[in-house]
Amino acid sequence: MKHKISALLIILGLVCNVLPLYSIDDYYNFPKQSYKGSVTYESSRNLCLFSFAATSSDPTKEYLSKGIPSVLLSELRSLEYTYVEYPKANIIYHSFGEAPTSTLQERIDAESPNVKRKKREINDEKDLQDLRSGKKQLAPEKDPRYVKVTIRQLWDRKPPKPDESFGLATKLNCDYMITGSFEVKDSELVTKVFLYDDFEGKTIPFEHKTSLTRAYQEMGPLGESIREKLQGKDTTSVEVSASGEEGALVYLDGIYLGKTPLTGKKFPVGKRSLFVFKEGFHPYKQDVQLEKGKIFQFEVKLSLKLSNSFISVTSNVESDVYLGIQYLGKTPLHHIPIPSGLNRLRISKEGYIDSFRAVDAVDNEEVNFNVEMREGNTEVYYKNKQNVFLDHTYKDFATYSLYGSLLFYASYVYLNYASRQAYSAARSQVTLVNAGAISSFYGNNPNEFFFWYGVQNSIIDDAESKGKNLKRVAGTLPMENRKDRQLVAGPMVIMMGLMLVSVATFYILGLDEETVEFGYLPLNPSAVSYGQNAREGYSYMQFNMRY
Repeated sequence: MKHKISALLIILGLVCNVLPLYSIDDYYNFPKQSYKGSVTYESSRNLCLFSFAATSSDPTKEYLSKGIPSVLLSELRSLEYTYVEYPKANIIYHSFGEAPTSTLQERIDAESPNVKRKKREINDEKDLQDLRSGKKQLAPEKDPRYVKVTIRQLWDRKPPKPDESFGLATKLNCDYMITGSFEVKDSELVTKVFLYDDFEGKTIPFEHKTSLTRAYQEMGPLGESIREKLQGKDTTSVEVSASGEEGALVYLDGIYLGKTPLTGKKFPVGKRSLFVFKEGFHPYKQDVQLEKGKIFQFEVKLSLKLSNSFISVTSNVESDVYLGIQYLGKTPLHHIPIPSGLNRLRISKEGYIDSFRAVDAVDNEEVNFNVEMREGNTEVYYKNKQNVFLDHTYKDFATYSLYGSLLFYASYVYLNYASRQAYSAARSQVTLVNAGAISSFYGNNPNEFFFWYGVQNSIIDDAESKGKNLKRVAGTLPMENRKDRQLVAGPMVIMMGLMLVSVATFYILGLDEETVEFGYLPLNPSAVSYGQNAREGYSYMQFNMRY
């Protein structure tokens, strides 16, 4: 009978635990939910460069141990992506429900149309297969097969041996590893390089021979071979000219390839974004298609940027004037045509401190500057001009004042806590707080009552005195004053206020005109085309390339 009762109780317990699941199922409407599966793919891989080992010990050739990978690094810096035909899936969301029509993320986006999110072009293996078959074309930054490569320099570590390379790659989170050895034979340098692919589990060897005296200059083909192998996709030669204009900067997918006329540069085939810039011309941007086995030859027609704005600059001494990297002449300058847009003006003279001004040139308008040049050293001045005491600047003192306000606030919090604790400690020592008990005690024993009353009153007075003194030192902030929300001054509150005033004072003192001008930076355009964005793009490139 006992076993039957126990079994019944167990069954009842299970039923009680299962029944709520049905209510949750109905609440969230799980039976009617359905979502398509989706996949997120890897977005980056690490390439680790190690130092190279010498085949024979020679102290005079130790510089090659780090020198060779440093030369290879200069060739690999232009490696932005590695092409992986079958990228590794990071997270897989399995589909569920009957006849799913959209993924969970698509459902969330549909329910919140006002929230801007980056649209995912590839959601599953089918979309990826459309890319492989050519049905869909995407730029590398949206194509999961193009995985971003991050280069890590591990030259201080001992070069790994072949049998420990893959284990070390996993330990150091290296997807690719490059190391090798070198041997000097008379005046010849023989370099052996090993590229370890931890994901594929394979080793790719390279060998290159150069003269010892010009080893670094002759090692370019080796670095190019490694880069082509890491790119993981067929490459083609790229040749770009700019209608006879020399020195225009050429970028493919944001990677700098060189200056026009550009010849003999290898780049992976596929849809690419070409960007060409030269000062004085409108930036050029266009999507191009690089095809396997076919040299990409392209001539860019740069459109001359008209100088529709004007500038006038005067100074107390004759000085050189530069707009970005363009030399305008010596002061005084009057009504000089300049390109419209955002830029930086620099007025310079030997023996004087360089002066900088922000320029926002508008079409058909003139910008005027009157600059007071001061004697001194530019480099020394701008490094020390903010110093107030020794090498401490206004910004430093503003930071110190902020720390001081936090210290006084901590003291304020502690004193308030100590004040409350004084009252709490007194409560445990005060007895007979009930009026009926006090009246009964007085009627039964009047003499002891007056002695007890004096002791109790002394405890209360001491607690009130201590609590009020602590509160008087702390003060009260309006947010904690429940009575009338008024600020009650106390040493801690006053010092907090003084410190915050000091923060604002030092910060404002540090914001002189030169500091504001020096912090001016043209906008980085999201796209380059004619109009406002083209103007900003031109100014951005001009500013960033003025040195």
